[in-house]
Amino acid sequence: MSPDDQEQRLHRLEEENRELRENLALLEELRGRLGGVSERLAMINRISQDVNTLDMDKIAEIAVRQIPDLLRAKYCSLFLYDYRNDELTLRAHNHPEEINQQIALRTHKNTVMGLVLERKRIVLVRDFEEFERENNLVLERTFADKYATRTCISVPLRSGNYVVGVLNFADKTDGSSFDDVDDLPAVEQLAQVLAMAIRNCRLFREVQNQARTDGMTRLANYRAFHESLRAEIHRSVRYSRPLGLVMLDVDHFKEINDRFGHQAGDYVLIELAGIIRNTVRREDLPARYGGDEITVILPETAPAGMLVVAHRLLALVRSHRFVFEGRSVPVSLSMGLANYHPRQSITDFVAAADEALYRAKQAGRDRFETAPVPEEVPPGGAGETRPEGHST
Repeated sequence: MSPDDQEQRLHRLEEENRELRENLALLEELRGRLGGVSERLAMINRISQDVNTLDMDKIAEIAVRQIPDLLRAKYCSLFLYDYRNDELTLRAHNHPEEINQQIALRTHKNTVMGLVLERKRIVLVRDFEEFERENNLVLERTFADKYATRTCISVPLRSGNYVVGVLNFADKTDGSSFDDVDDLPAVEQLAQVLAMAIRNCRLFREVQNQARTDGMTRLANYRAFHESLRAEIHRSVRYSRPLGLVMLDVDHFKEINDRFGHQAGDYVLIELAGIIRNTVRREDLPARYGGDEITVILPETAPAGMLVVAHRLLALVRSHRFVFEGRSVPVSLSMGLANYHPRQSITDFVAAADEALYRAKQAGRDRFETAPVPEEVPPGGAGETRPEGHST
């Protein structure tokens, strides 16, 4: 073989070797991409399984803690949408500082989330100024000043025709912009899963509430009352905290039904339920005990605080005009008050309030009576005052 032939052969070998190295590099790059895709698919599958729960707190935590890792996003927030009031309420976020808890879209339509709900599709902002120019609008940047970059993704969580919430991502960990090729497919897939989980959670809660709610007054029902009272007694004993119970009914309720009709009696109970709901605190539980009898569980309430509630309810009912089909219906209340004491059974506690109610009836109605302290329990109970913040 001549020197020229050897040189040509060596040159071909070098070319083949170079092509081989390039192919190996491409293969490694492809393997890396496939590995990344495989890893993303595994993450999507794991997150989809994790949100298959009826625990809303767990769903929200997964949304803002795990999904951002999939996009390499620094910040994430989950807002739930109330279509009746056209409001977004913050459910969870991973921001290092507080962000808006509630956004009324009636007055904040030109936000990214407002656009998402209007368009019912994902809004990807690579750069806020560029996005505004392209869409001929000025965005109200709800908390964009907290971002380090100008990029974000806002995703509608759609279940059928309903938008149940909005999921937001901002600031990629490497400082780059969100991308419609790498980021949107994963986001779209998880948004469907997350929306279905939230929808199922809401439906489950509605069914639970219906099972625990009196159909006419919308107060808690007898079953919910006993479950809640048992739990509050346990808490009162464990932490030595006061617990109050009010038992009340409408004076001469049978005469109201006989004189004005049973629909008038229903009207009185519905009106009364509304007065009670608007008077007690959120942590208190008003319930329909049966017939025209209503109870109110008052956690963290000692005797002095119960008197405040009783006087308030009597005054409100006395001043309220009950008018049914143009006719004024005279309504007054009688109430029995009881404060829980250690070693009382749930039956004895309810009976104490009921007996006090009976004494109020016997004493002339339109009044309240308090249950005596059981003989075996020293006076004073667990606490002497009701915490501030109760309506008076």
